[in-house]
Amino acid sequence: ASNPKEAAARLSSAFRLESVRVESAALPNIVVVQCESFFDARRVHGGIHLDVLKNFDALTQASSIAGRLNVAAWGANTVRTEFAFLSGLPPAALGVHQFNPYRKFARHGVPTIASELKKCGYRTICVHPYAAGFYDRDLVFPILGFDEFVDMNAFSEADLSGPYIGDLAVADKVAELFANATGPLFVFVITMENHGPLHQEKVADGDAERLYLASPPKGFDELTIYLRHLQHTDAMLGKLHAMLNALQQPGWLCAYGDHVPILPSVYSSSGFVDGNTDYLIIGPDEQRDGLQHDFAPEELAMCLLRLAGFTDKKQGHKH
Repeated sequence: ASNPKEAAARLSSAFRLESVRVESAALPNIVVVQCESFFDARRVHGGIHLDVLKNFDALTQASSIAGRLNVAAWGANTVRTEFAFLSGLPPAALGVHQFNPYRKFARHGVPTIASELKKCGYRTICVHPYAAGFYDRDLVFPILGFDEFVDMNAFSEADLSGPYIGDLAVADKVAELFANATGPLFVFVITMENHGPLHQEKVADGDAERLYLASPPKGFDELTIYLRHLQHTDAMLGKLHAMLNALQQPGWLCAYGDHVPILPSVYSSSGFVDGNTDYLIIGPDEQRDGLQHDFAPEELAMCLLRLAGFTDKKQGHKH
């Protein structure tokens, strides 16, 4: 896969879909949230308050499927997980391009979940509250099938939570997109709030009492700051699910972490070595299966599409 053009052409069959919703012209809305540095931090330290992820817990319990995501990256390299999800291609298929697929590989065009849903009649939108040119996403995403790219210019300083645009402001922006939609939407969100470096922020009064069952060990300030942001991610997921359910045509929510956060002193003192993140896929109320399964990022989008009622032309079956 050293020649990106040849590799892209050869591997372009990861997504070939057809809608099986013959009984209805109504396609479900789909929101995918790639949550920056998201994972269940309660695995690191037993003294974290369970309520930190109360919405995530409730959604997981009600989900069609949930589990761990076996991501290739630790603490950084968001685009590795991101492109694997969008393209359905495993890292090995990209060869040397796996470390930054947007620099060359993706520019030759590969089918993605966005391009396939666009063919089915969806408007495809990426919401990323950061500089559009970072990783050249503004150049690459139209090639990958996105109609619109909503970047940090769509937000204001009031939307900041720490150094980055907050997750709750992102949830409001997504709700705005659906309020103005005239047809089915596929919205792919790349959040920023939990992005480090966390040591540049300060623990606020009341944080430790609110986030832990007992006083955290010394040297856990970065985890405390992370947990404060993680609560906002949790609230965002709850808001997005409620928003989707309130629409005339309900939809599907998929959320996953791109990699674990950088918390070196916390990991070393707790002996934590598991770099897997967490994911869930939840659909309309009547479609709850509660399955538990661990995936690689490149398998997740296909699972979402099958659950949402699409079939893979190659397989000829639904998930």
